[in-house]
Amino acid sequence: MFEISGVGIVAAFLGGTISFLSPCVLPLAPGYVSYIAGQPAAKSGAARSIAERARSVVLSLWFVLGFSTVFVALGAGASLLGGMLLRWKYELGLAGGFLIVLFGLVMMGAIKIPAMMRDTRPDVKVDGGSAVGAYLLGLAFAFGWTPCIGPVLGSILAVSATSGADGMALLAIYSAGLGLPFLIIALFTNEIAGRLKRIGAAGRWLYRISGGLMVLMGIGVMTGQISRLAFWLLETFPALGTIG
Repeated sequence: MFEISGVGIVAAFLGGTISFLSPCVLPLAPGYVSYIAGQPAAKSGAARSIAERARSVVLSLWFVLGFSTVFVALGAGASLLGGMLLRWKYELGLAGGFLIVLFGLVMMGAIKIPAMMRDTRPDVKVDGGSAVGAYLLGLAFAFGWTPCIGPVLGSILAVSATSGADGMALLAIYSAGLGLPFLIIALFTNEIAGRLKRIGAAGRWLYRISGGLMVLMGIGVMTGQISRLAFWLLETFPALGTIG
């Protein structure tokens, strides 16, 4: 139904990037990056040395590895569950498609589920400025962000559980899409700090448009037409066939 092809890779990566643009991740990202690096909060236009930028990027990479560990583990669990319930593949397709439609409607703002509009921010007592601390914060914040980024993350997990796709690979690609913007912010924290409102405004529209696409994808999963959609994308954008 949904193999790890060029279409799947691009969809999972863009899903991670869209999750970063969600209202409860983007505004907090510069603060997280500054804390992870053990540096003062970002000030728009303030200069930073190359050494400070490099240190921030390296520690942020450990942070990304932390939340990637959690998400890849979730992907492995979704694939395992799907394998165990293979005899109910049709029913799983209906349930998974319904969840994807539901998550898409949440992203569009058509319905509201309060649990998905917040982050829990677990109180983890670790100091910033170290690789171990950054990794532990990544692990902790993966669970804290999960309610907020749940629509996209949940959709990928649903696809993994219902289609037989490699959940670990999909979630690794998703984590890369979510992690890359963090590394960019780590490199250009002060330059981006003053532009967050404009980025956030554009991100909200992209988030809603992506929700509409997810509704269509969910309907495709429920009706068994998702493969036809993938083939259409490959015919329309042949370059997708060269990825992966």
